[in-house]
Amino acid sequence: MFGLASCFVERVCSPPKKKHNAMPTAIANYTQRVVDTSLSATQIQQALYFIDHFLGDIGQPLHVENYEVGGNDITATCAGTKTNLHATWDTGMIVQMVSATYAGSTTAWADALIADIKTGTYKSQAAGWISCSSVTEPLSRKRSIEDDIAGLLGARESAATVTPLACPQVWAAESNAYDCSNVFDYTNGTDLCTGTYFTTNIKVINLQIAKQGYRLAAWLNVLFDGAVSLP
Repeated sequence: MFGLASCFVERVCSPPKKKHNAMPTAIANYTQRVVDTSLSATQIQQALYFIDHFLGDIGQPLHVENYEVGGNDITATCAGTKTNLHATWDTGMIVQMVSATYAGSTTAWADALIADIKTGTYKSQAAGWISCSSVTEPLSRKRSIEDDIAGLLGARESAATVTPLACPQVWAAESNAYDCSNVFDYTNGTDLCTGTYFTTNIKVINLQIAKQGYRLAAWLNVLFDGAVSLP
């Protein structure tokens, strides 16, 4: 499941901008810290935890917009229970799907996502998930995870501040695009964990979680082994 609300990159319906880049900057910061041998084992473990947490969070559309505190201040109904829009996307729809499709087993759900990445629905898409460039960006400016991490670690001795990386910025913009097209596209008073809203957006949630899991694996592989090394 997506983690708790973290920080917001930009207002709804707008792509992330550098002035609101807390989460991408945090990813850069903890990427540096996880390989910093001057830190204690506990600090390194914490850095790894936060890389995992933030790379997952950035795939949740309501984690990368700040309208009504990322949807936390928007009342919603999920499976007959009064809640808020953020919680509906964080856990509500996921709980409904896992209960109905996987007998309540998150392990079975994770296994299904892995199978979809390796051999199923997402097989042809997965390689494109680890691109760090907008489709409109010129070839000369295209970036990769390897570029991001190599540049970050190579500059850490001289850099006075940590700057956000290209990959998380692009991925945040990608997630943000779902806010107008999907997240806020509903009729007030309807139960968001039933009907068309649910069946449409649970597919988005599955896709985003599969993406961020794959991206996290690639990120850690590059960080510790020097190459993406994924199918």
